[in-house]
Amino acid sequence: MAGSSSLSRRVSELVGVVLFALALIWLIALVTYDPKDPVWFFSTGGQAPPANFIGHVGALLSEASFQLAGYSAFLVPVVVAVIGWHRFWCTPFDAVYTKLVGTFLLFACSSALLGLTLVSVDHGGRRIPGGGVLGTWLAGSLSAYLNQTGSVIVIVTLLALSIILATHFSFGRLFSAIGSGISVG
Repeated sequence: MAGSSSLSRRVSELVGVVLFALALIWLIALVTYDPKDPVWFFSTGGQAPPANFIGHVGALLSEASFQLAGYSAFLVPVVVAVIGWHRFWCTPFDAVYTKLVGTFLLFACSSALLGLTLVSVDHGGRRIPGGGVLGTWLAGSLSAYLNQTGSVIVIVTLLALSIILATHFSFGRLFSAIGSGISVG
């Protein structure tokens, strides 16, 4: 029995290290994104090697991430690293489905907020939608019914809810700590 437990721990650590590496590769691919890079399935920039530090795979990964989710794509390596951390240390997630819903909501709301506020950003001579296709669609759908002000209120409210669901963060504890730090007594 001890042998299978040891093997299970080793496999979990291995998966954690692989997820850390994946998160680092994804982050470097996003940070070194160059819209002029030749990308499989999206554009053919010629025979020059890509400027992306992760090469052709990084160019494809960053292009697809930015087109789908805009700048909220930077949340993906963070989520992958957190999952890797838990796998490496063999610690289970509390309320897995709640965390999953919260993470999905965080990703969608950040894309929608960026789609609403950063309509598009000039990146290397090419316009990138701030929230990607997902954020542009969500922001457009909400704006059609609530206009921009109502949409921002709903998105920020859902964003706060998603932070509560996806993490152990508590706004009540934050405001209590701020309040006790401000009070002079």
